Amino acid sequence: MKIVEEVGRRRQTLVLDDPGRAYAEIRDLLERRMSFDEVREEQYFNDVDEGTIRSKITTVEGYDKRTVEQLDITLYISKQQRELEIQIRAKMVTEYNTNGPWGTLWWYAYLALYDKFLYGKNRHHWEGAMEEKADELLHRVRENVEAT
Repeated sequence: MKIVEEVGRRRQTLVLDDPGRAYAEIRDLLERRMSFDEVREEQYFNDVDEGTIRSKITTVEGYDKRTVEQLDITLYISKQQRELEIQIRAKMVTEYNTNGPWGTLWWYAYLALYDKFLYGKNRHHWEGAMEEKADELLHRVRENVEAT
């Protein structure tokens, strides 16, 4: 059983200092300078004729054995217009074990009640931290690639 809750969205268009290095700077920021357990590039398109880069990157950071923070980052870089359009979706993903003998209707009912009355209240304490992480990411992208 998987529960996915959207915590927040951020979207901004930035004027770039150096559009040729913007994508590399953002990747370096995500992989080395921020603390994520996993960084996956879902899609990457580089249109040389138009001078655009489109990318979708997913980052994952674990909070406990059931819950992770997932940031879905969509980038659109226009080298000719010297702009970066960035969209960040912060999601909280909780997974419960349903394999083997646990896949019965009673088990699903138990998990639903457990999540609603016990674990769900603890999980909602992380929403603020997840929103702060999305804000921090947007701020650090602005610091690294925005023209001054």
